[in-house]
Amino acid sequence: MPQQITIGLFGFGSVGSGIYHVLKKKQIPRIHLKTIVVKSPNKPRSIDSKNFSYRAEDILEDTEINVVLELIDDAQAAYTIVKKALESKKHVVTANKKMLANHFEELVALSKKHKVSLLYEASVCGSIPILRTLETSFAYDNLKSLKAISNGTSNYVLTRLFQKLQPFKDIITDAQKNGFAESDPTLDIDGWDSKFKLIINNYHAFGVLNTPEEILNLGIRHVKPEDIEFAKEKNFSIKLIGHSNLDEEGLTAYVAPQFIPKTEALTSIDFENNAVEIDAEFAHQHLLKGKGAGSIPTASAVLSDLVSLFDDYCYGYSKARQQSAEFNDEKLIKVYMSSYDRKDLKPIKFETEILCGTQKHLQYKIGKISVKSLKQQTADLSSELFVAVFPD
Repeated sequence: MPQQITIGLFGFGSVGSGIYHVLKKKQIPRIHLKTIVVKSPNKPRSIDSKNFSYRAEDILEDTEINVVLELIDDAQAAYTIVKKALESKKHVVTANKKMLANHFEELVALSKKHKVSLLYEASVCGSIPILRTLETSFAYDNLKSLKAISNGTSNYVLTRLFQKLQPFKDIITDAQKNGFAESDPTLDIDGWDSKFKLIINNYHAFGVLNTPEEILNLGIRHVKPEDIEFAKEKNFSIKLIGHSNLDEEGLTAYVAPQFIPKTEALTSIDFENNAVEIDAEFAHQHLLKGKGAGSIPTASAVLSDLVSLFDDYCYGYSKARQQSAEFNDEKLIKVYMSSYDRKDLKPIKFETEILCGTQKHLQYKIGKISVKSLKQQTADLSSELFVAVFPD
Protein backbone atom coordinates (compact mmCIF):
# COMPACT_ATOMS: atom_id res chain seq x y z
CA MET A 1 0.00 0.00 0.00
CA PRO A 2 1.71 3.23 -1.15
CA GLN A 3 1.85 5.90 1.56
CA GLN A 4 2.62 8.55 -1.05
CA ILE A 5 1.63 8.64 -4.71
CA THR A 6 4.17 10.36 -6.91
CA ILE A 7 2.86 10.76 -10.44
CA GLY A 8 4.42 10.92 -13.85
CA LEU A 9 1.85 12.19 -16.36
CA PHE A 10 2.10 11.48 -20.09
CA GLY A 11 -0.04 13.87 -22.14
CA PHE A 12 -1.61 17.25 -21.56
CA GLY A 13 -4.59 17.15 -23.90
CA SER A 14 -8.20 17.17 -22.80
CA VAL A 15 -7.92 14.49 -20.09
CA GLY A 16 -4.30 15.21 -19.11
CA SER A 17 -4.98 18.90 -18.52
CA GLY A 18 -8.21 17.93 -16.78
CA ILE A 19 -6.50 15.74 -14.18
CA TYR A 20 -3.81 18.41 -13.69
CA HIS A 21 -6.44 21.00 -12.78
CA VAL A 22 -8.46 18.54 -10.67
CA LEU A 23 -5.37 17.60 -8.63
CA LYS A 24 -4.44 21.27 -8.25
CA LYS A 25 -7.94 22.07 -6.99
CA LYS A 26 -8.22 19.08 -4.62
CA GLN A 27 -4.74 19.44 -3.09
CA ILE A 28 -4.60 15.87 -1.78
CA PRO A 29 -1.57 15.81 0.57
CA ARG A 30 -0.47 12.26 -0.27
CA ILE A 31 -0.60 12.80 -4.05
CA HIS A 32 2.20 14.67 -5.80
CA LEU A 33 2.38 15.29 -9.55
CA LYS A 34 6.11 15.40 -10.21
CA THR A 35 6.66 15.26 -13.96
CA ILE A 36 4.57 15.93 -17.09
CA VAL A 37 5.91 14.60 -20.40
CA VAL A 38 4.47 15.88 -23.68
CA LYS A 39 5.43 15.30 -27.29
CA SER A 40 5.62 18.76 -28.86
CA PRO A 41 7.49 21.72 -27.31
CA ASN A 42 5.75 24.15 -29.66
CA LYS A 43 2.11 23.35 -28.95
CA PRO A 44 0.31 26.11 -27.00
CA ARG A 45 -0.92 24.91 -23.60
CA SER A 46 -2.82 26.33 -20.65
CA ILE A 47 0.22 26.35 -18.30
CA ASP A 48 3.80 27.54 -18.69
CA SER A 49 6.20 25.41 -20.77
CA LYS A 50 8.60 25.18 -17.80
CA ASN A 51 6.17 22.62 -16.32
CA PHE A 52 6.86 20.12 -19.12
CA SER A 53 9.48 17.59 -20.05
CA TYR A 54 9.85 15.98 -23.49
CA ARG A 55 11.64 12.73 -22.65
CA ALA A 56 9.76 9.57 -21.62
CA GLU A 57 12.81 8.53 -19.57
CA ASP A 58 12.20 11.45 -17.19
CA ILE A 59 9.23 9.47 -15.89
CA LEU A 60 10.05 5.86 -16.68
CA GLU A 61 13.55 5.96 -15.18
CA ASP A 62 12.66 8.09 -12.15
CA THR A 63 12.59 5.77 -9.13
CA GLU A 64 10.60 8.30 -7.07
CA ILE A 65 7.66 8.06 -9.47
CA ASN A 66 5.48 5.11 -8.51
CA VAL A 67 2.38 5.85 -10.62
CA VAL A 68 2.25 6.56 -14.34
CA LEU A 69 -0.78 8.31 -15.82
CA GLU A 70 -0.88 7.50 -19.53
CA LEU A 71 -3.25 9.96 -21.23
CA ILE A 72 -2.05 10.32 -24.82
CA ASP A 73 -3.89 9.66 -28.10
CA ASP A 74 -1.30 7.51 -29.90
CA ALA A 75 -2.19 3.88 -29.09
CA GLN A 76 1.16 2.43 -30.18
CA ALA A 77 3.18 4.98 -28.20
CA ALA A 78 0.87 4.40 -25.23
CA TYR A 79 1.53 0.65 -25.41
CA THR A 80 5.30 1.23 -25.26
CA ILE A 81 4.92 3.58 -22.28
CA VAL A 82 2.56 1.32 -20.33
CA LYS A 83 4.62 -1.80 -20.95
CA LYS A 84 7.82 -0.13 -19.75
CA ALA A 85 6.06 1.37 -16.75
CA LEU A 86 4.70 -2.01 -15.64
CA GLU A 87 8.09 -3.65 -16.18
CA SER A 88 9.55 -0.91 -13.96
CA LYS A 89 7.07 -1.88 -11.23
CA LYS A 90 5.08 1.33 -11.50
CA HIS A 91 1.30 1.37 -11.15
CA VAL A 92 -0.46 2.52 -14.33
CA VAL A 93 -3.69 4.44 -14.85
CA THR A 94 -4.67 4.81 -18.52
CA ALA A 95 -7.60 5.98 -20.62
CA ASN A 96 -6.45 4.45 -23.91
CA LYS A 97 -9.13 1.95 -24.97
CA LYS A 98 -7.56 1.14 -28.36
CA MET A 99 -4.24 0.27 -26.75
CA LEU A 100 -5.97 -1.90 -24.15
CA ALA A 101 -8.16 -3.70 -26.69
CA ASN A 102 -5.11 -4.60 -28.77
CA HIS A 103 -2.75 -5.63 -25.94
CA PHE A 104 -5.06 -6.51 -23.06
CA GLU A 105 -3.83 -10.00 -22.20
CA GLU A 106 -0.15 -9.07 -22.28
CA LEU A 107 -0.53 -5.95 -20.15
CA VAL A 108 -2.73 -7.62 -17.53
CA ALA A 109 -0.19 -10.45 -17.29
CA LEU A 110 2.63 -7.93 -16.84
CA SER A 111 0.78 -6.11 -14.06
CA LYS A 112 0.26 -9.42 -12.23
CA LYS A 113 3.85 -10.51 -12.74
CA HIS A 114 5.27 -7.28 -11.29
CA LYS A 115 2.56 -6.98 -8.60
CA VAL A 116 1.35 -3.53 -9.66
CA SER A 117 -2.10 -2.24 -10.61
CA LEU A 118 -3.27 -1.51 -14.15
CA LEU A 119 -6.43 0.60 -13.90
CA TYR A 120 -8.45 2.09 -16.75
CA GLU A 121 -11.92 3.22 -15.65
CA ALA A 122 -11.66 6.34 -17.82
CA SER A 123 -11.15 4.27 -20.98
CA VAL A 124 -14.72 3.03 -21.24
CA CYS A 125 -17.43 5.58 -20.43
CA GLY A 126 -15.77 8.72 -19.10
CA SER A 127 -17.10 9.53 -15.64
CA ILE A 128 -19.41 6.47 -15.37
CA PRO A 129 -17.88 3.94 -12.91
CA ILE A 130 -18.91 0.90 -14.95
CA LEU A 131 -15.79 -1.24 -14.49
CA ARG A 132 -15.69 -0.79 -10.71
CA THR A 133 -19.41 -1.56 -10.60
CA LEU A 134 -19.01 -4.75 -12.63
CA GLU A 135 -16.05 -5.84 -10.50
CA THR A 136 -17.73 -5.22 -7.14
CA SER A 137 -21.52 -5.00 -7.28
CA PHE A 138 -21.91 -7.68 -9.98
CA ALA A 139 -18.88 -9.85 -9.21
CA TYR A 140 -21.02 -12.90 -8.40
CA ASP A 141 -24.26 -12.06 -10.17
CA ASN A 142 -24.48 -13.64 -13.61
CA LEU A 143 -24.98 -11.02 -16.30
CA LYS A 144 -27.38 -11.78 -19.13
CA SER A 145 -26.76 -8.70 -21.25
CA LEU A 146 -24.96 -5.39 -21.40
CA LYS A 147 -25.90 -2.53 -23.74
CA ALA A 148 -23.69 0.56 -23.88
CA ILE A 149 -24.04 3.96 -25.48
CA SER A 150 -20.34 4.65 -25.16
CA ASN A 151 -19.52 7.15 -27.91
CA GLY A 152 -20.54 10.74 -27.28
CA THR A 153 -19.92 11.91 -30.86
CA SER A 154 -22.32 9.40 -32.41
CA ASN A 155 -24.93 9.99 -29.74
CA TYR A 156 -24.68 13.76 -30.25
CA VAL A 157 -25.18 13.36 -34.01
CA LEU A 158 -28.15 11.00 -33.64
CA THR A 159 -29.78 13.28 -31.06
CA ARG A 160 -29.48 16.25 -33.39
CA LEU A 161 -30.92 14.25 -36.30
CA PHE A 162 -33.98 13.31 -34.25
CA GLN A 163 -34.45 16.94 -33.16
CA LYS A 164 -34.34 18.32 -36.70
CA LEU A 165 -33.67 16.50 -39.96
CA GLN A 166 -30.57 17.98 -41.59
CA PRO A 167 -27.56 16.76 -43.56
CA PHE A 168 -25.28 14.43 -41.61
CA LYS A 169 -22.15 16.32 -42.62
CA ASP A 170 -23.56 19.61 -41.25
CA ILE A 171 -24.06 18.08 -37.80
CA ILE A 172 -20.54 16.61 -37.83
CA THR A 173 -19.11 20.04 -38.71
CA ASP A 174 -21.09 21.61 -35.87
CA ALA A 175 -19.99 18.86 -33.47
CA GLN A 176 -16.36 19.53 -34.40
CA LYS A 177 -16.80 23.24 -33.72
CA ASN A 178 -18.29 22.46 -30.29
CA GLY A 179 -15.59 19.96 -29.32
CA PHE A 180 -17.85 16.88 -29.53
CA ALA A 181 -16.11 15.39 -32.59
CA GLU A 182 -12.50 14.95 -33.68
CA SER A 183 -11.18 16.54 -36.88
CA ASP A 184 -11.29 12.98 -38.27
CA PRO A 185 -14.40 11.41 -36.70
CA THR A 186 -13.94 7.99 -38.35
CA LEU A 187 -13.23 6.02 -35.15
CA ASP A 188 -16.36 7.46 -33.57
CA ILE A 189 -19.00 7.38 -36.28
CA ASP A 190 -17.90 4.03 -37.76
CA GLY A 191 -18.12 2.25 -34.40
CA TRP A 192 -14.42 1.54 -33.77
CA ASP A 193 -14.26 3.51 -30.53
CA SER A 194 -17.36 1.70 -29.22
CA LYS A 195 -15.85 -1.64 -30.23
CA PHE A 196 -12.67 -1.11 -28.21
CA LYS A 197 -14.82 -0.21 -25.20
CA LEU A 198 -17.06 -3.24 -25.71
CA ILE A 199 -14.00 -5.54 -25.63
CA ILE A 200 -12.96 -4.12 -22.25
CA ASN A 201 -16.50 -4.31 -20.87
CA ASN A 202 -16.93 -7.92 -22.04
CA TYR A 203 -13.96 -9.16 -20.04
CA HIS A 204 -15.19 -7.56 -16.83
CA ALA A 205 -18.86 -8.46 -17.40
CA PHE A 206 -18.59 -11.94 -18.91
CA GLY A 207 -14.98 -13.07 -18.61
CA VAL A 208 -14.64 -13.26 -22.42
CA LEU A 209 -11.62 -11.65 -24.05
CA ASN A 210 -12.36 -10.70 -27.65
CA THR A 211 -9.94 -9.43 -30.25
CA PRO A 212 -10.88 -6.37 -32.34
CA GLU A 213 -10.89 -8.63 -35.43
CA GLU A 214 -13.66 -10.80 -33.95
CA ILE A 215 -16.17 -8.04 -33.31
CA LEU A 216 -18.57 -6.63 -35.89
CA ASN A 217 -18.69 -2.83 -35.85
CA LEU A 218 -21.22 -0.91 -37.93
CA GLY A 219 -21.49 2.84 -37.69
CA ILE A 220 -23.87 5.71 -38.37
CA ARG A 221 -22.06 7.33 -41.32
CA HIS A 222 -24.83 6.47 -43.81
CA VAL A 223 -27.93 7.14 -41.71
CA LYS A 224 -30.38 9.19 -43.79
CA PRO A 225 -33.30 11.53 -43.01
CA GLU A 226 -35.72 8.86 -44.24
CA ASP A 227 -34.26 6.34 -41.75
CA ILE A 228 -35.01 8.82 -38.97
CA GLU A 229 -38.54 9.35 -40.30
CA PHE A 230 -39.09 5.59 -40.47
CA ALA A 231 -37.92 5.23 -36.85
CA LYS A 232 -40.20 8.04 -35.66
CA GLU A 233 -43.21 6.55 -37.43
CA LYS A 234 -42.60 3.22 -35.65
CA ASN A 235 -42.00 4.98 -32.30
CA PHE A 236 -38.30 4.07 -32.19
CA SER A 237 -35.13 6.00 -31.53
CA ILE A 238 -31.79 5.01 -33.09
CA LYS A 239 -28.70 4.67 -30.89
CA LEU A 240 -25.22 3.32 -31.59
CA ILE A 241 -24.97 0.41 -29.14
CA GLY A 242 -22.20 -1.90 -28.00
CA HIS A 243 -24.38 -4.95 -27.38
CA SER A 244 -23.37 -8.14 -25.55
CA ASN A 245 -25.74 -10.99 -24.74
CA LEU A 246 -24.90 -14.20 -22.87
CA ASP A 247 -27.10 -17.30 -23.00
CA GLU A 248 -26.63 -21.07 -23.11
CA GLU A 249 -25.26 -20.76 -26.68
CA GLY A 250 -22.45 -18.40 -25.65
CA LEU A 251 -21.64 -14.69 -25.82
CA THR A 252 -22.89 -12.71 -28.81
CA ALA A 253 -21.36 -9.25 -29.11
CA TYR A 254 -21.33 -6.51 -31.74
CA VAL A 255 -21.45 -2.74 -32.22
CA ALA A 256 -24.24 -1.41 -34.43
CA PRO A 257 -26.94 1.24 -34.65
CA GLN A 258 -30.14 -0.11 -33.10
CA PHE A 259 -33.80 0.80 -33.41
CA ILE A 260 -34.89 1.07 -29.77
CA PRO A 261 -38.53 1.38 -28.64
CA LYS A 262 -39.21 4.80 -27.10
CA THR A 263 -40.41 3.03 -23.95
CA GLU A 264 -36.87 1.84 -23.14
CA ALA A 265 -34.59 3.88 -20.85
CA LEU A 266 -31.69 4.12 -23.32
CA THR A 267 -33.76 6.35 -25.62
CA SER A 268 -33.54 9.17 -23.05
CA ILE A 269 -29.73 9.35 -23.27
CA ASP A 270 -29.05 12.38 -25.45
CA PHE A 271 -26.21 14.44 -26.90
CA GLU A 272 -22.70 13.56 -25.62
CA ASN A 273 -23.96 11.57 -22.64
CA ASN A 274 -23.19 7.86 -22.23
CA ALA A 275 -25.07 5.03 -20.53
CA VAL A 276 -24.69 1.35 -19.75
CA GLU A 277 -27.69 -0.92 -19.23
CA ILE A 278 -26.98 -4.11 -17.28
CA ASP A 279 -29.35 -7.06 -17.04
CA ALA A 280 -28.32 -9.49 -14.29
CA GLU A 281 -29.77 -12.74 -13.01
CA PHE A 282 -30.41 -11.54 -9.45
CA ALA A 283 -30.26 -7.73 -9.61
CA HIS A 284 -32.20 -7.51 -12.89
CA GLN A 285 -31.93 -4.28 -14.89
CA HIS A 286 -29.78 -1.30 -13.95
CA LEU A 287 -28.93 1.82 -15.93
CA LEU A 288 -25.77 3.83 -15.27
CA LYS A 289 -25.61 7.13 -17.10
CA GLY A 290 -23.40 10.19 -17.08
CA LYS A 291 -20.87 12.27 -18.97
CA GLY A 292 -19.00 9.94 -21.30
CA ALA A 293 -16.42 12.47 -22.39
CA GLY A 294 -15.01 15.86 -21.54
CA SER A 295 -11.92 17.01 -19.73
CA ILE A 296 -13.15 17.19 -16.14
CA PRO A 297 -15.71 14.31 -16.14
CA THR A 298 -13.11 11.90 -17.56
CA ALA A 299 -10.48 13.24 -15.17
CA SER A 300 -12.83 12.31 -12.32
CA ALA A 301 -12.52 8.63 -13.34
CA VAL A 302 -8.74 8.99 -13.44
CA LEU A 303 -8.79 10.51 -9.94
CA SER A 304 -10.95 7.64 -8.69
CA ASP A 305 -8.41 5.12 -9.98
CA LEU A 306 -5.57 7.11 -8.44
CA VAL A 307 -6.96 7.27 -4.91
CA SER A 308 -7.95 3.59 -5.03
CA LEU A 309 -4.23 2.78 -5.16
CA PHE A 310 -3.98 3.82 -1.50
CA ASP A 311 -5.99 0.65 -0.80
CA ASP A 312 -3.92 -1.47 -3.21
CA TYR A 313 -6.92 -1.77 -5.49
CA CYS A 314 -6.61 -3.90 -8.60
CA TYR A 315 -9.19 -5.60 -10.78
CA GLY A 316 -10.09 -9.09 -9.64
CA TYR A 317 -11.46 -10.21 -13.04
CA SER A 318 -13.92 -12.39 -11.13
CA LYS A 319 -15.98 -13.30 -14.21
CA ALA A 320 -12.92 -14.64 -16.02
CA ARG A 321 -12.18 -16.87 -13.02
CA GLN A 322 -15.78 -18.07 -12.63
CA GLN A 323 -16.94 -18.98 -16.10
CA SER A 324 -15.62 -20.03 -19.47
CA ALA A 325 -18.25 -18.71 -21.89
CA GLU A 326 -17.52 -19.11 -25.58
CA PHE A 327 -17.85 -16.32 -28.11
CA ASN A 328 -20.73 -17.06 -30.49
CA ASP A 329 -21.13 -15.04 -33.69
CA GLU A 330 -23.46 -17.57 -35.35
CA LYS A 331 -26.54 -16.18 -33.62
CA LEU A 332 -29.25 -14.72 -35.87
CA ILE A 333 -30.19 -11.08 -35.39
CA LYS A 334 -32.93 -9.05 -37.06
CA VAL A 335 -31.47 -6.36 -39.30
CA TYR A 336 -32.74 -3.31 -41.19
CA MET A 337 -30.80 -1.99 -44.17
CA SER A 338 -31.47 0.95 -46.46
CA SER A 339 -30.16 2.85 -49.46
CA TYR A 340 -31.44 5.24 -52.09
CA ASP A 341 -30.43 2.67 -54.71
CA ARG A 342 -32.07 -0.77 -54.43
CA LYS A 343 -29.07 -2.48 -55.99
CA ASP A 344 -27.03 -1.52 -52.89
CA LEU A 345 -29.25 -3.92 -50.92
CA LYS A 346 -28.57 -6.92 -53.16
CA PRO A 347 -25.05 -7.93 -51.93
CA ILE A 348 -26.41 -8.65 -48.42
CA LYS A 349 -28.11 -12.05 -48.33
CA PHE A 350 -30.45 -12.66 -45.40
CA GLU A 351 -31.06 -16.11 -44.03
CA THR A 352 -34.72 -15.11 -43.74
CA GLU A 353 -36.14 -12.07 -45.53
CA ILE A 354 -39.06 -10.51 -43.69
CA LEU A 355 -39.98 -7.24 -45.41
CA CYS A 356 -39.07 -4.95 -48.32
CA GLY A 357 -40.36 -1.41 -48.53
CA THR A 358 -39.83 2.24 -49.42
CA GLN A 359 -39.69 5.43 -47.36
CA LYS A 360 -40.01 8.33 -49.81
CA HIS A 361 -36.89 7.90 -51.99
CA LEU A 362 -35.35 5.30 -49.66
CA GLN A 363 -35.36 1.57 -50.32
CA TYR A 364 -35.16 -0.74 -47.32
CA LYS A 365 -35.46 -4.36 -46.31
CA ILE A 366 -35.61 -6.24 -43.03
CA GLY A 367 -34.49 -9.79 -42.40
CA LYS A 368 -32.56 -12.18 -40.18
CA ILE A 369 -28.86 -12.89 -40.57
CA SER A 370 -26.08 -14.22 -38.36
CA VAL A 371 -23.65 -11.75 -36.81
CA LYS A 372 -20.79 -13.60 -38.52
CA SER A 373 -22.41 -13.48 -41.94
CA LEU A 374 -23.28 -9.79 -41.56
CA LYS A 375 -19.68 -9.03 -40.62
CA GLN A 376 -18.37 -10.90 -43.66
CA GLN A 377 -20.86 -9.40 -46.08
CA THR A 378 -20.39 -5.78 -44.95
CA ALA A 379 -16.58 -5.93 -44.70
CA ASP A 380 -15.82 -4.46 -48.13
CA LEU A 381 -19.01 -2.61 -49.06
CA SER A 382 -18.38 0.71 -50.77
CA SER A 383 -22.04 1.72 -51.12
CA GLU A 384 -23.89 4.17 -48.86
CA LEU A 385 -25.78 1.35 -47.17
CA PHE A 386 -27.15 2.01 -43.68
CA VAL A 387 -27.38 -1.14 -41.54
CA ALA A 388 -29.02 -1.29 -38.11
CA VAL A 389 -30.29 -3.93 -35.71
CA PHE A 390 -34.09 -4.09 -35.56
CA PRO A 391 -36.14 -5.31 -32.56
CA ASP A 392 -37.66 -8.79 -32.77
